[in-house]
Amino acid sequence: MLALKLRSLLLMLVLGTAAPMASFAQEAPPTTQTTGLAAPLLEEAKRFLGTPYRYGGRSPRGFDCSGFVGFVFESYGIRLPRASVRQAREGELVDLGEIQAGDLLFFKTRGKKNRISHVGIYLGEGQFIHAGAWGSRKSRCVKISELDGSYYVKRLVSARRVLGPASALLEVPRQVLRSEHEPSSEARLEP
Repeated sequence: MLALKLRSLLLMLVLGTAAPMASFAQEAPPTTQTTGLAAPLLEEAKRFLGTPYRYGGRSPRGFDCSGFVGFVFESYGIRLPRASVRQAREGELVDLGEIQAGDLLFFKTRGKKNRISHVGIYLGEGQFIHAGAWGSRKSRCVKISELDGSYYVKRLVSARRVLGPASALLEVPRQVLRSEHEPSSEARLEP
């Protein structure tokens, strides 16, 4: 219980508020002041809002959490491992009090000790984007969630930064990328 309270306090500090965590409005996503590669990468991620959740999915036809994160980052030339537990070893470990837009957030959602089972991308201002598999059929999709929601705050275990100064040089538009699975990246963009 003490750990939960400390985690909640830490998130309140990260979010810059002493107000209760549940007080954040769940209206339209706030604009995040980001620079470098994070801003276009986050906009790319938001293009897939509403895309259905599909276990093992790695394309706009359907994503699971790690498939979504990998797809978005690969759009900008950053390859990540397929599974969230392996993605949690990439980049630089970030203190939860210092997370920035574009950082990867890792959660333990299945009750297994020390086992990462979910990943999302931090948007800033207490929100993250992810492919969620919980809830009604309609809510199982790429969506924006609040970090302060009791479900996520209890399960957040770490953050990693894969966008760094070197990443700013990798800004590659999706249209010029090629995939070994699909003949053209442009084909992935069409509905």
